[in-house]
Amino acid sequence: MRSKALTAVFVLTVAVLVLSISSAALASSGTPVLLNGKRINFDNAPVMIDGVMMVEVRPFAEALGFNVKWTQNTQSVKLTNSNTGAVLKIGYDIMTVSDLTGSEDLSQYQLSVAPMAVGGSVFVPLRSVAEALGIKVGWDSISSSVQLSKNGYVYVSAAYSAVPAPTRAVSSSLSRGGSHTFYFQNQADWNLPSYGSGYCWTVCYAMLITDVTGRTVTPVDVAEVNKSAGGSGSYCSHWDIADAFGVEFVSALDTSSPYYGGRDSNSGGTRLSCSGEYETVQALKEAIDRNPVGVMVRYSDYPHTMVAVGYEGDTILFNEPMQISRSYESYSPKENIPFEETCVAQRGYDIEDLSYIQALAVK
Repeated sequence: MRSKALTAVFVLTVAVLVLSISSAALASSGTPVLLNGKRINFDNAPVMIDGVMMVEVRPFAEALGFNVKWTQNTQSVKLTNSNTGAVLKIGYDIMTVSDLTGSEDLSQYQLSVAPMAVGGSVFVPLRSVAEALGIKVGWDSISSSVQLSKNGYVYVSAAYSAVPAPTRAVSSSLSRGGSHTFYFQNQADWNLPSYGSGYCWTVCYAMLITDVTGRTVTPVDVAEVNKSAGGSGSYCSHWDIADAFGVEFVSALDTSSPYYGGRDSNSGGTRLSCSGEYETVQALKEAIDRNPVGVMVRYSDYPHTMVAVGYEGDTILFNEPMQISRSYESYSPKENIPFEETCVAQRGYDIEDLSYIQALAVK
């Protein structure tokens, strides 16, 4: 129930029902909640009440950009930002929203479940409150996550992409790997800034996530997640990307491998413990055997990323996303190429100079 532009405050005579419910009596939900592609961290996990997801109001509202004030004598929570004020009361299933910009508009929204006290925290119905505050609410069945969007942000599910992937590499001759998705940085379909300069990691994520999940993910999709996390489209926010597309970082090598050098907490990648070209090649072969969809390889001294997609004997083959010209092209031939043909090699680096490799799997 919603009433617009009310100029008088409703005087409601109700008995305030104070509910204090033990969290142990409720069904806890480990479902992640993301806002513009970034996970909201709760002190206590969301709970389910009659099929309605309830979340802690303070971390939820603060993530949306609101200040939160609790008033004990009225058992109410007030949310405010520069434009909007809202009031929620324990045991009362109406939420009042006020326009603070001078219009004096006041609206009331029916909540699916009344706010309640659970284990010392106030919980509110996620969808009802979010939509009353102008936040779009969606469900991604692939990553089993709630996706909230504000300020025009468009969440791109791993289940689909609005842009088709026109170019695929078919690699039936590979010892490992088979067919792999291939994109490149200045591919005309994506129209990335500066002809894709600096977008190698973004493009590689799109290639690998597409093959890991079996669903088309484009560089534009990954770039949007990066931007929603507060960076540019090219600066990779690794954990936000994984959350957005329903994948996780896994070890590229078995921990018992002589080439295993530990994990990198920033990127989720696997560091190598190799000496020389031969050991690096063997490590890459092991990684491809373990992850036949391919692995991303990263060179820190020359910040570039490629996807290792297979091998023939001791020749590792790569999908090289590097732009081929200062224009937007419709096709690039740098798919399934040996290391010698990559831009890294052409700039004087050797295959053993790679820093770490990243492997992904569906959650």
